[in-house]
Amino acid sequence: MADDRLCFHEMGLDDRLLKAIADLGWAQPTLIQEKAVPLALEGKDLLARARTGSGKTAAYAIPVIQQILTSKQTVQGEQAVRALILVPTKELGHQVQTMIRQLTAYCAKDVRVADISGKTELSAQKPILMEKPDIVVGTPSRVQVHISAQNLVLHSSLEMLVIDEADLLFSFGFEADLKNLICHLPKIYQAFLMSATLSDDVQALKELVLHNPVTLKLEGSNLPGSAQLQQYTVKCEEDEKFLVIYALLKLGLVRGKTLIFVGTLDRCYKLKLFLEQFGIPACVLNSELPVHSRCHIISQFNQGFYDYIIATDEQVLSIPSASSQSAEDKGKKKKKKKNGKNKTGKDKEYGVSRGVDFQNVANVINFDFPTSVESYIHRVGRTARADNRGTALSFVAHSELSVLEEVEASLTGDNADCALKPYAFKMEEIQGFKYRCQDAMRAVTRQAVKEARIKEIKQELLNSQKLKMYFEDNPRDLQLLRHDKALHPAAVKPHLRNVPEYLKEIQGEGPAEEFPLHRKEEQTQNRVTELTESLHQSADLTARWRCTDWRRYSADNHCFLFCTTRIFMLH
Repeated sequence: MADDRLCFHEMGLDDRLLKAIADLGWAQPTLIQEKAVPLALEGKDLLARARTGSGKTAAYAIPVIQQILTSKQTVQGEQAVRALILVPTKELGHQVQTMIRQLTAYCAKDVRVADISGKTELSAQKPILMEKPDIVVGTPSRVQVHISAQNLVLHSSLEMLVIDEADLLFSFGFEADLKNLICHLPKIYQAFLMSATLSDDVQALKELVLHNPVTLKLEGSNLPGSAQLQQYTVKCEEDEKFLVIYALLKLGLVRGKTLIFVGTLDRCYKLKLFLEQFGIPACVLNSELPVHSRCHIISQFNQGFYDYIIATDEQVLSIPSASSQSAEDKGKKKKKKKNGKNKTGKDKEYGVSRGVDFQNVANVINFDFPTSVESYIHRVGRTARADNRGTALSFVAHSELSVLEEVEASLTGDNADCALKPYAFKMEEIQGFKYRCQDAMRAVTRQAVKEARIKEIKQELLNSQKLKMYFEDNPRDLQLLRHDKALHPAAVKPHLRNVPEYLKEIQGEGPAEEFPLHRKEEQTQNRVTELTESLHQSADLTARWRCTDWRRYSADNHCFLFCTTRIFMLH
């Protein structure tokens, strides 16, 4: 019963921490927080499994902060690193640091946090670590580098170890770094493993870092039910996906902040350039961009600066589902993990479909359908978080139907209320847009995509590096730095920005609201602006207009209104 739920003020938390929680608007702990926080404060090791968006970050951040405050009040000792939080991606590291700073708003002098997951030079991070912040956040590889350089010493002071998104660490190639890192930790410490799934990798980590843990496996499906999350599919071929997304966005059938997931980097820029033709600005988010730019894009998106982000999730896309992975594949995967090299030049510590808290996302669009059930769950999990509602819309080509069947079987098995429904959308209803989309696609060539990628990287490197110091001194000016500027402005055709009135009648059932699909009879209103009696008056010239021969011409479902105007210049 709701009345039996444990409240934050009943957990024995510091008043400063409770005040910060109240400022964040958290009236009631989530289920994982209600179960995990009291056990963690008792000093127990935890293995917690809960679905994405359930509040796992706060579930470990609150007890970590509380125990540091308690320790400093009871034992007067020298400043030292007391907690280490390991994350698989730089974006998640930045998010964890941000949340801890929010929770320590009233005790920042007593609890300091440092995020070392970024690609900042070691020499720049060394002074920060020399001050011995109470909490250090970082990826295993980055932490290991600092340990090897003796910038970070943990064997005598560490009290708590947290591994967030534990099921991803090995998949991201951190197995060797993690094992080396653990050798530098004290023999006794409290540990938390937080994960969305209990995979074989999590079980291996459990044996490696936990001691007699309490396992919290919250029951329930991987995704919210249909009352909170509406999931739709649109079956269309590859060349029709651009047509469908144009119609959905331009007609307002998809409203609110939207994440659009694609499968490859080229696809990311191809879609951005396509939408630019119609005056629809969007940001791109992928592993080629500098980490500071990626974090800034996420931050501005959360603040409402942008409506659309086109994102890739290459790391999750590259992880095969456990159900379909053969023994031979696992052997190859292990070899790849041990190698740990990134030959593509992409940032292997990038990831947006896991862990990162995109706030108030109304819709997730799978422009390219995920390659596994796990990837689908974590993409769609970016919306309908906590108690918010959301919509997931997936475009499914014929070649992707097999994965769709796996997803449907998995979700139906978890909870029949999580089933995917066909989006009430008939392709013939949007054929009037076909020629406009074909016109736009002609400008999105391979060369244009290549130039866009280069231009975007150059822009973001400038934003990330040369302006970093300036923005540190002038934080307000940082809001003027936008990431959704057109990459190919010369190719944008002005006539594509507006939708003719006769095409605006197309509607559908789904994200915006429930509509019956129909097209009203064409109604063309010939409204003629009153002609100016005199365009220019002077002593020598008087202009008069007389308009004749109005003609209407209709072809290929497009209506054009032509006017033949005869101008007589009278002296």
